[in-house]
Amino acid sequence: MNSSDENENTSNVDEQDEEDRTEIRSQLTKLTFEELQKLKERIGAKVYKEALFGKTEKPKDNASKVFKRENKNRPREMSSKKPVPLLQSVPVAKKKEVRDPRFDPLCGNFDKKEFSDNYNFLSDLRMKDIKAIRAELKETTDPDRQIRLRRLLQRLNDQHKSTKKSKIEKEKMEKKREEIEQEFKEGRQPHFKNKSEIRVEALVKQYEELKKEGAGRIQRHLKRRQQKIKKRSYKAPTGET
Repeated sequence: MNSSDENENTSNVDEQDEEDRTEIRSQLTKLTFEELQKLKERIGAKVYKEALFGKTEKPKDNASKVFKRENKNRPREMSSKKPVPLLQSVPVAKKKEVRDPRFDPLCGNFDKKEFSDNYNFLSDLRMKDIKAIRAELKETTDPDRQIRLRRLLQRLNDQHKSTKKSKIEKEKMEKKREEIEQEFKEGRQPHFKNKSEIRVEALVKQYEELKKEGAGRIQRHLKRRQQKIKKRSYKAPTGET
């Protein structure tokens, strides 16, 4: 039997079923609503619908339906028949690990002396900047520019003096430590200075350095020191607003 014969037989069967359903409908129109309800309960709702309207072909797979977007920038259309889970599966972003090289053992141990030696070239660059600023200060005639250059020069000089002073103090401490170790090796008890002795030595050294710069420098320093002492000792009278 070829395909044409199969199609013809199928069409004949469909026509016969349609005629039977038409006859059933005509008979059912003569029944009352109560009789129709009893018939529906007796044979079942599914058989009742098939007898009147025929079998409805159910789609094979609703879940396999692909919803396409007319525009790629629009949100994707989802089926309303598919239940939404109570807990959404949210992808967990990988936490970015931040490392501080100062406290990370993988970066090695911090050596202050080695660090200072490696960046010692900054002092040379600062001295070059100081010389360049002094040369520019002699040439410029703009008052505003001169004020800015003097401030910058003062700041660089202070940085240079602070770095030089810190370096000298470190060398002294290193020398003192070596002397203490040597005294211990020789079996002698070294003398450890207290805070008051260290403070007195620092003041004596400071005045000696100021004396080298001139008497005016000492007077300005003493004046500033007296002003600081007065501010510390001053107490506002009671009731003063």
